[in-house]
Amino acid sequence: MRSDIKIGITTLLLAAALTWVAGVRAQGPGPGDRMNPGRFVDRMAQQLNLTEEQKSRVQSYLEDQRSQMQVLRNDTTLTREQKAERMREITQQTQDKMESILTVEQKQKAEDLRQQARNQVQERAGEQFDRMGRLLDLTPEQKTQMQSYLDSQRTQLQALRDNSSLTPEQRRQQAQEIQRQTSDQIRALLNPTQQQKLQDLREGGRERFRGPMRGRGLQGPGGRRR
Repeated sequence: MRSDIKIGITTLLLAAALTWVAGVRAQGPGPGDRMNPGRFVDRMAQQLNLTEEQKSRVQSYLEDQRSQMQVLRNDTTLTREQKAERMREITQQTQDKMESILTVEQKQKAEDLRQQARNQVQERAGEQFDRMGRLLDLTPEQKTQMQSYLDSQRTQLQALRDNSSLTPEQRRQQAQEIQRQTSDQIRALLNPTQQQKLQDLREGGRERFRGPMRGRGLQGPGGRRR
């Protein structure tokens, strides 16, 4: 039961964890972003008032990122964790390049857009939290305590992201430990009936996810093609 509950709790924690990456997603496409690069450049150009030269350079950076990602996906010598870490590095490098060609005004506008994205993610997180509270029939005291745990997790993850003294692997391990601790704290709040409801929700969500994946020819963990 413990492992099932912890997996189910992860769904609840996802909304809070998303605030950690909101700024990245607002500035540029990440390793899994399927947006057409040309469309992304056009949108970025409109939002930040890019010059034609800036647009050309951004397009070049994104095409280079896509090429590196393709090579990485085909590299069978790396583990999944190593690939994920390398993808994050490539994405960060691309974002740094794009940031370097922006004017002061454009950088401020980009930061404003990132803040807007973070606010939107927090709003969605609040909606998901309220929905989870209704589905699990949480008491007001449970909701207050759970919100406190999630706020603490968000603060810790933010501090971890800003800690430049750690390696990417150390950040990843500490982030997992922070999430595990929050999961255990939340689990301790739930009574057996609520725990069972959460497990049922997890299993139902997993089945709904598997359905569309089968339709796309994807099966198994991580959506691997056979």
